[in-house]
Amino acid sequence: MGDYNGVGPEVTLKAVAGLSKTMRRSLVLIGSPLVYESLIRSLSIPFHLKLTTSIDRTHQEDESLLLYNPIEDQEIIIHYGTLSAVSGRAAASALISGIELAKKGQIDAVVTAPVNKHALGLAGYHYPGQTEILAEYTGSSRFIMMLLSQKIKVALITTHCAISEIAGKLSRSIIREKIAIVHQSLLYDFKIDNPTIAVTSLNPHGGEGGLFGYEEETIITPAINDMRREGIDVHGPFSADSLFANVERSSFDAYIAMYHDQGMIPAKMMSFGAGVNFTAGLNIIRTSPDHGTAFDIAGKFVADPGSMKEAIKLAYELLQKRNHSSTL
Repeated sequence: MGDYNGVGPEVTLKAVAGLSKTMRRSLVLIGSPLVYESLIRSLSIPFHLKLTTSIDRTHQEDESLLLYNPIEDQEIIIHYGTLSAVSGRAAASALISGIELAKKGQIDAVVTAPVNKHALGLAGYHYPGQTEILAEYTGSSRFIMMLLSQKIKVALITTHCAISEIAGKLSRSIIREKIAIVHQSLLYDFKIDNPTIAVTSLNPHGGEGGLFGYEEETIITPAINDMRREGIDVHGPFSADSLFANVERSSFDAYIAMYHDQGMIPAKMMSFGAGVNFTAGLNIIRTSPDHGTAFDIAGKFVADPGSMKEAIKLAYELLQKRNHSSTL
């Protein structure tokens, strides 16, 4: 469900309304019926919710939307655009329930709506984001955040941290690990034979031989060389401005950026509002839209569901490639 004071439940319902009946019948919403019923009325979407305490795959024969509710609805007061410990707790409960259902094999993939990190913190969940919650609750120590669109796949070595902390978080072993995860995901999740990967530098102009920093010489290049010796077709480090300016003419299957904005800005510019966040390396499939809670427009019912729709569709595609059944 995400944070119900944001646009997550809204874009979810709008996205689901735009799916085929076949896809819609195999979805399970996880969240508060109070929230979803309120939005169904506000959006005038002709959905009927079927509440359940257990996942029953026979609902695929029904026109209703199955809703699994792990949340204490009596606590919920919808106040769009505001921070709330209650909304943070509800978002965390929905996410963790989805993870547990996936671990039990009752659902096959998890699509997460946006959360607010401050609201999560108020509720006692002190994580940089949902990715870290997913990693902890699935017991996954090796993972990487990727933003995907039809034009580009960008993975991030570091994610939600201050710019001043980035260099200290880089190491030869971490970059090696992240390259390996991306390579494995390209092979396994996306069925790309002999994938090629480009890695950015950290510093402007690749450090200019140490003039602007030594991370390229001492950390990034050695890590790339290590992985090339292991048979991975990885190249770099490339200056990010030149690398991303030439995506249309490059032959790389994926790009690995050193930090959040270095990779997210070009990825979002090339996704045209339909980018998808995918967490590679987890032992369950997880996708999400590439935007946040958008508190500034929450409750105005003007949020674009494009990215959420693509997130759901990508989850299906990944399931098909992993030869799983299709219940989310």
